Amino acid sequence: MRRFIQSIASDAYRRFGDYIPRWAFYPLYQWVYPPGSAKPMMMYIDIVGSCNLRCPSCPIGNTENEKGGGRLALSVFEQILQKAKREFGIVGVALFNWTEPFLHPDLPEFIRCVKRENLICTLSSNLNLIRRADDVLLAKPDTLRISLSGYTQAIYGQTHVHGEIETVKRNMRLLSEAKKRLRNRRTAIYVYYHKYLHNLDEVEPMKQFARSLGFDWLEDWAYYMPLERVIELAEGRLSPEKKRFVDDHLALPIDKAIDEARLFKKEACGLLHDQIVLDAAGDIHICCAAYEKRTTRLGRFLEMTPDEVRNAKTRHPLCARCSAHGLHRYFEYTTHPILRKKYAALVEEKLSRTQR
Repeated sequence: MRRFIQSIASDAYRRFGDYIPRWAFYPLYQWVYPPGSAKPMMMYIDIVGSCNLRCPSCPIGNTENEKGGGRLALSVFEQILQKAKREFGIVGVALFNWTEPFLHPDLPEFIRCVKRENLICTLSSNLNLIRRADDVLLAKPDTLRISLSGYTQAIYGQTHVHGEIETVKRNMRLLSEAKKRLRNRRTAIYVYYHKYLHNLDEVEPMKQFARSLGFDWLEDWAYYMPLERVIELAEGRLSPEKKRFVDDHLALPIDKAIDEARLFKKEACGLLHDQIVLDAAGDIHICCAAYEKRTTRLGRFLEMTPDEVRNAKTRHPLCARCSAHGLHRYFEYTTHPILRKKYAALVEEKLSRTQR
């Protein structure tokens, strides 16, 4: 019965999403897909192999000896999309994982490919760069998330390294004006504010600015990524420099957060079972939380069968190390009501200590 309702809900979103407010979908989604249940299969794909920022909470900024670069060809993407839809039953495509999608000059064409297949299309950007804004909005992605961590440069620049907040604000205005001018009712644009110890005073100014532009708002306590660095932290091997950043900037105490996540380590991992993750070379990786290509690359997606993909993922040694610490729960804490509540308490405890 629930599976039937899931198919009805997905079809309703595709057909009538232009006319039904986004907030109306959220309670239904939470009921249809409660925490721990199998979610619709999503594909996350980096269409470029690089990012324009070097954020210390992200592997682009905290991982050495990983060379990025390159762009995914549209013709290859079309083959990947057909295979993912036919053999894995994906319902949506995120044109990002670790990198910046606006770096690809053909981003609107990628969006149109996804929408022609009647699939949900999502974007996430630091918005320090924006190309072909009108074309992107005319292609009608379903969501565009703007990730940021401050309202002034002095605060924002600490955790979005090489970013310029005034450029982001200018691009936010540009997007808002274009969305109104083009009468785009499909694309939900929202700001995702990463909360750290140093930027809490700037939550409200940025929220007011975002809402003045007609954007939605979402805020969460920032956490540390990727999986490889968090395993190092859990096993006491994280470098002193990186550990200092974690201790001095993150309001969520990661050591204690991992301790809490271990209590739920036997729960199913949505990162493993509900998504397929590809890089700009068309290679498939174990999950969206892992980063280092030399250890997480499973093979060429176009050359692998679904059984080969599933076996390669479930038998990967990194998966066992991750689940031993419950890190799959840590990475999905925002959708886990118990952990979300526990983590909020951990933050309050750390804030009370730092304020003293």
